[in-house]
Amino acid sequence: MKTLVPLCIVSLALLAQSALGQNATTTPVGVITVDLPKGSDTIIATPLAKAESFRGAVTSRTGFAITVSPSPAWGSFTTTPHYIQAVDGAQAGVFFDVASNTADTITLVDNGLAPTGLDAGTNFKVVEYWTLGTLFPASSANVSFTPSLSTLVRRTLINFPNVVGTGINRSSSATYFFYGSYWRNVSTAGVDANNTPILPDSYITVRNPTTAADGLKLTVTGSVNLDPISIPLDSIAGAPNDNFVSMSRPVDVTLNDLGLISSGAFTASPSTLIRKDQLLVFNNATIGINKSASATYFYTGGTWRSTANAGVDAGTTTIPAGSGIIIRKATAASPASAFWKNEIVLAP
Repeated sequence: MKTLVPLCIVSLALLAQSALGQNATTTPVGVITVDLPKGSDTIIATPLAKAESFRGAVTSRTGFAITVSPSPAWGSFTTTPHYIQAVDGAQAGVFFDVASNTADTITLVDNGLAPTGLDAGTNFKVVEYWTLGTLFPASSANVSFTPSLSTLVRRTLINFPNVVGTGINRSSSATYFFYGSYWRNVSTAGVDANNTPILPDSYITVRNPTTAADGLKLTVTGSVNLDPISIPLDSIAGAPNDNFVSMSRPVDVTLNDLGLISSGAFTASPSTLIRKDQLLVFNNATIGINKSASATYFYTGGTWRSTANAGVDAGTTTIPAGSGIIIRKATAASPASAFWKNEIVLAP
C-alpha cells in the first residue's frame, strides 16, 4: 500500500519547499513536537530522520561489503553510528547497520540478514542514527527531560524495547538516565551512553516520574523519509511473538494505508473469534506508568477490526505520526520473517 502524503504538511511546519524523489537533491525538512507529561510513560518513535550523509549507487558487493566507485571519500561512519537504507531494488526500504568503512567501501553488520539486494546499480543512502545524545542533548535538560540528582536518584528514564528477544510482553532491554553531562545505562552507570542509537523502525519509552519537571516537550527537526520502508516482522515456532516497531512517517496513517496487508507481512484472521496476527497501539494522552495497549486490531473478512468492537470496520482508524506499535505475530510452525513494506506517494 502507498501512503498518501501532501507536499506541504502544515501540521508539521515543513520548512523545505521541494519534495524528495529518488533523483531529487533537496530533502524536505520538518518539525514535530511531542508532550512528555510527568507521572507517565510516553511511547515515541522518530518520524523525522537525521540528514543523509551520502546517497548513491552500489558499484559492487562482496558479502557484507559494498563499494562505490569512484571513491566518494565520505569520511567515517563509525565515529557516530550510521545505518544504510536501500532505496530501490529487491531490498528497497530495508535498514542495515554500518560496521566499518573506508574511503569507498562500507561493511555492514551481519545481523542474520544478508544484503543480497544491494548489488551493483542499487541505490542506497547513508544516514546517521538519532542517539540519546542527539535526540536528548544536554542543552535540553528540563526542556525534554529532567536530569537525575545522582546515579541512584533518577528522574527521566528512557527504556528501549527488547527487539532481539522472543515471546510476548517482554521487558525492556535497557534503561537510561541523564546525570552529570551524559546519558548512562542503569547497568553501567559510569559509562557515557550518549552514542546509543535509536532504531528508525522501532520506538523508545520516555518515563517521567512524578518528580520530573512539568511541561516537558520533545521537539525534533529532521528530514522527511520519502523512500520505501521495509521492516521485518518475526514469527517464532510454538508461541506468538511481539515486534516492537514504528512507521517512520511524519503524518498520521490509517490502518488501511499501513501496507501491512498488501505487503503480505500481516496474517489475516479466519474470523472475529479465531485471530491470527494482531496490532497493538498505545494512547500517550493517558497518564500512567506501564500502560497496557489502548486498542488491539486484527484483519478479517477484508477489513480491519478492533477486539473491542469486532463488528465495525476500523480501517480508517489513524496511527498518529511518531507512534510506536506492537505487531504480535501469531504462532508459526517454524521461525520466519515477513517484510512489512510501506511506500508513499506525494499528493498536491
